[in-house]
Amino acid sequence: MTSKSTMQGSKAANGSGARVVRHSLESWDRTVAVHVCYPPGYPTAWAAQPLPWLLYLHAGGFVDGGIEHAVQLTQRLAVAVPAVVVAPEYSLAPDHPFPAAPEDAFNTAEWVIRNARRLKVDKTRFALVGEEAGGNLAIAVAQMLRDRGMTPARAQWLIRPVTDPCLQHASCGGAGKVPMETLQRLAAHYRDYLPTPAACVHPYAAPAHAMRLSGLPPTLIQVAQEDALRPEGEAFAGRLLACGVAAETRIMAGACGAGVETSHDRCQVWIDEGSRFLRERFSADDDASPQAVTRPAAKPSGWAP
Repeated sequence: MTSKSTMQGSKAANGSGARVVRHSLESWDRTVAVHVCYPPGYPTAWAAQPLPWLLYLHAGGFVDGGIEHAVQLTQRLAVAVPAVVVAPEYSLAPDHPFPAAPEDAFNTAEWVIRNARRLKVDKTRFALVGEEAGGNLAIAVAQMLRDRGMTPARAQWLIRPVTDPCLQHASCGGAGKVPMETLQRLAAHYRDYLPTPAACVHPYAAPAHAMRLSGLPPTLIQVAQEDALRPEGEAFAGRLLACGVAAETRIMAGACGAGVETSHDRCQVWIDEGSRFLRERFSADDDASPQAVTRPAAKPSGWAP
């Protein structure tokens, strides 16, 4: 895997002053654009110790979205945590079905770890963050880091994650029946992303059915009180707990429009809670004991299933 980079400063529309540097890297036969977002004044105005970094994976149902849609959110996270936020433009289905997206995400993480000094980050202090399909990919990267013997993430923050291609929990509806239109849309996205039966049951694509989740990092799962993905998120937190992984579910009041990326101005409490969680994990001892809380908020050979 090779990489090249170009640099271009930018200022957030929300006035955060965060700076974005654009890179590109080769992931198998694909070129992946990567945005690296730095807090204002970093590193010159900061202490000598490098900041932690976040791998942010955007929403879009595996078939849509991109880092341009998430740029304001990543800039906010860079300031709020604070951290250097790395966001890859991972490959999308149907042109690039599984395992292209998780491999792109993993290769981005590997690239950051290899180039930590040049990127001015602490390679050992990082977290995985993703919304919706990006949450699924974050879980996949956590498993890949574990399975490939690499530095583990300190935490993962999953925002309304999708974890179950079978849509069992969405079909059940939990607190309310999921609209048929929503089920059909989710199913269509999964058909594009997972075109083979083997892909549908692979643990990197279907973490809800993974046989081994032990060894994953402490996890915060955020779901909206009124959300088709709420039962799925709560169930996955239970799976993590059963495997000895510290997991916390935050049920956020009401809904969050089209998601935190798109409706970030109305979802500031989501960002505040997630940033607080990451700050705590970055400063916590590595031997934290597993706990689960549910409460409202204030490479190719490895693909055989």
